[in-house]
Amino acid sequence: MNDNFDENQLDEIFDENKLDRAIRKGKRKSTKKTILISLVVATFVFVFVTVGNSALTINMSNKAYQWMDAYVQLTVPNGYISKSIDTFSFLGGRSDYTISRTVGGKPVILENRVQGFGFLPQLIMTRQQGGAGQVAGQWPTNYWEYGYNKMIFFHPDITYKEYKNDLVNLSQISNDKLIEVGVSLDRPYKISEISKILPDVNISWYWVDAFRKEDLERYEKEAVEYDAKATYINEFNVLGVNMRPSQGVDSFATNYKSLLYSLKTSQDPKFSEIFSELNAEGYTDSSKVPILGAIVYGTKDQLKSLLGNPHIKASSFGVIVDKY
Repeated sequence: MNDNFDENQLDEIFDENKLDRAIRKGKRKSTKKTILISLVVATFVFVFVTVGNSALTINMSNKAYQWMDAYVQLTVPNGYISKSIDTFSFLGGRSDYTISRTVGGKPVILENRVQGFGFLPQLIMTRQQGGAGQVAGQWPTNYWEYGYNKMIFFHPDITYKEYKNDLVNLSQISNDKLIEVGVSLDRPYKISEISKILPDVNISWYWVDAFRKEDLERYEKEAVEYDAKATYINEFNVLGVNMRPSQGVDSFATNYKSLLYSLKTSQDPKFSEIFSELNAEGYTDSSKVPILGAIVYGTKDQLKSLLGNPHIKASSFGVIVDKY
């Protein structure tokens, strides 16, 4: 009897069907466990990568913004970033900037710029047409994206064959317009002298003598070799001190320190070199730095006092916008 029972038990134990079912059951449990573990690991990795990528790209975006903000301040008189929109992707992205300028307290959009950032910046394709042109015997026209004039300047230590004088065209502008004019002076002045040579006008920006020697030598050579109306300095190649409408000349020293700081900390070697030259010339003192020109603004009636001013060597219209 016991022998039969033991044999039956052995038969059940080695029953192939039961054995297969047990193996399949074990495999299903193992598979479910593996899938569950894989899902947990995949979820963890996804969250880790997503959070890490977000933190990294935001940090890179902030650095890109800081760089662009400093660059705009150094290359666009009275310019600033009025709007910034970021598009993030994996390990990079792109930033869409709106560049504006304040004219008499009124914000004016000049152009839009797109800048990629990160290890894998988004592919950026742009197309720009027009903006600058020149007709023989006439001064070249150069505009911002939104149609406003770009100003040009003339260094007082360089002798040009001809100087632009837009102030003579004031009468052609209606009195409901706010006019921005870049003026180049006949010689370098100290900041303490400016109120006497440019009295009764609103000044939003002071052009300071901040150039590398190699750049000045190039401008001097161009003035000798190029046509009369093809030699000048574009507004994005001059450095100056921004002044808000509510600020008087007393704020020049503080704002000049801000300019020096931007030059010193710039990641662009050009601006670092300019800071070194200013330091070597002793021009870290705002009372000593030469003033070569300015940007003034107002209605045509307010700017008429500049006509015939012997201290103004050249003038160039910038933004002209409705007063209200």
